Amino acid sequence: SSLLHLFWVSRLISSSCTERKMVDSAQVKALEALVGKLKEDPSLFYAPEMAFFKDYLVSLGATIPKPSATKAEPKTEPTPPPAEEPKKEEEEEEEPEEPEDPDPEHMPEDTEAFPEKGPEGEIELTDAQLDKQGDLQGEAAEAMEDGNFAKALEKFTELIKIGNATAKMYAKRGQILLKMKRPCACIADCDSAIGINPNNALAYRVRGLANRFLGRWEQAQMDLSKGMQLDFDAFDDDAEATKAKKVVAERYEKVKDKQVKRRLKEEKKRAEALKRRKEEAQRLYEEQKKQEASGSAGGGGFPGMGGMGGFPGMPGGMPGMPGGMDPSMLQGLMSDPELMAAFSNPKMMAAMQDILSNPGNISKYQSDPEIMGLMQKVMSSFGGMGGMGGMGGADAGAAGGAAAGATVEEVNEADEVD
Repeated sequence: SSLLHLFWVSRLISSSCTERKMVDSAQVKALEALVGKLKEDPSLFYAPEMAFFKDYLVSLGATIPKPSATKAEPKTEPTPPPAEEPKKEEEEEEEPEEPEDPDPEHMPEDTEAFPEKGPEGEIELTDAQLDKQGDLQGEAAEAMEDGNFAKALEKFTELIKIGNATAKMYAKRGQILLKMKRPCACIADCDSAIGINPNNALAYRVRGLANRFLGRWEQAQMDLSKGMQLDFDAFDDDAEATKAKKVVAERYEKVKDKQVKRRLKEEKKRAEALKRRKEEAQRLYEEQKKQEASGSAGGGGFPGMGGMGGFPGMPGGMPGMPGGMDPSMLQGLMSDPELMAAFSNPKMMAAMQDILSNPGNISKYQSDPEIMGLMQKVMSSFGGMGGMGGMGGADAGAAGGAAAGATVEEVNEADEVD
């Protein structure tokens, strides 16, 4: 680990000494970005990691401004005008629905309690009970002919309560209730009749009439059509049902037209809302792309220089330079004239690269006091630093060789034993 750091330090120093003429435009831009940050905030000169740079400028005779209590105001770029909100299409004024034509025969919903129903299920009736039901039916019929609907209702209710009420009994009582302008109670009795016999034509015809008087045109259309289908002759003989069928058919057609218009209007609204959402999403997406493009064009900063954000182009183009290296240590190495001279020597740099590619190769240079002295001096500069941690960008082959080969100390110990 220490040798890997040594390798990169040596390359950094060597590059700064021998490749000054090979600085590319990317390095210049990176340096310009650093200078720009320092201009915006001169207090950055006093950051610990910038000590070497400040000392260097001072050695050249530069005057570093003293840190102020408040940071310099960063230059504010003119903000672009806000994006125009997409113009919303003027919503068409909703045409009010045509009011229904008044129905002179309309009945209000009745709120009275519905008449009692008979006991559920089949029960065994006595002869007396059966005779009683027959008498009550006759009395109810006479009351209806006299127009005494209240009495007819009373007789039918008594008849039904005896038990084993038929679908016809409930349908007949429903007719009486409709005559008394109690359409909701009528519908309840017709429901009971249809529950007993789903093919009772009278129950459908009477319930259709009740729905017609309540203005429930769709239900009336279905009930009257069903009643006519089950018993056409009886329907045709019922003048009231025949008249109601014509009225209901006309009203039902208007209801269907309104439903179609309402459905088309709702579909159009949903389509327009979906279009607006798509346009808004596209606008936000394009704005985000512009922001990302402008952000990436602004430069990436100085990675590895603690707190100053990304410096991609170090001299010599050294990928994998450890970001955690203390700049003050680097400054110490660069300030050593012997090390600077050694790193400028191609022979020394070639030897160091050979050793770093495989530390075991140091045995080849045991007889060269110049190289061994340089290695000892550099290694002493890293003393007490625990090897300075790992190096993320180092070549895998070099790392493998370093793990397999001997260290400088191990080779020296071997020399002493010999």
